[in-house]
Amino acid sequence: YIPDEWEVSREKITVIRELGQGSFGMVYEGLAVGLVAEGEETKVALKTVNELATMRERIEFLNEASVMKAFKCHHVVRLLGVVSQGQPALVIMELMTRGDLKSYLRSLRPDAKEGLAGCPMSKRAPTLFPYLNANKFVHRDLAARNCMVSEDFT
Repeated sequence: YIPDEWEVSREKITVIRELGQGSFGMVYEGLAVGLVAEGEETKVALKTVNELATMRERIEFLNEASVMKAFKCHHVVRLLGVVSQGQPALVIMELMTRGDLKSYLRSLRPDAKEGLAGCPMSKRAPTLFPYLNANKFVHRDLAARNCMVSEDFT
């Protein structure tokens, strides 16, 4: 992996709290300074690679981020930057405040303690599949646990 214009200085990143386990390591909520505008803080998701990961796994982790650099679609979580220098490597992504689709849908069940009324999910999500197809991209693990829900229910 060669650092490029997506590289972000580690000093601009602050970890706030743990969100969950990702395929390569932990995912945290964080703050990034200066990603959108100079001096402005942006809430982000920070994917990390496990400290016990092999060099091959670390490279795969950064290569996954490289693939995301090409995507510009409202229905694909947006890559905001990469911290490849030092350990752990971080992939900085748009924060999806409502979590994964599987957990979100389970929270809507009538027996859920704090279920939400109705399900205002986006009806435009099917536009995602022609977009991925046009970009010759195959996800290989498309499941509700890997679909994220944004603040506006997209």
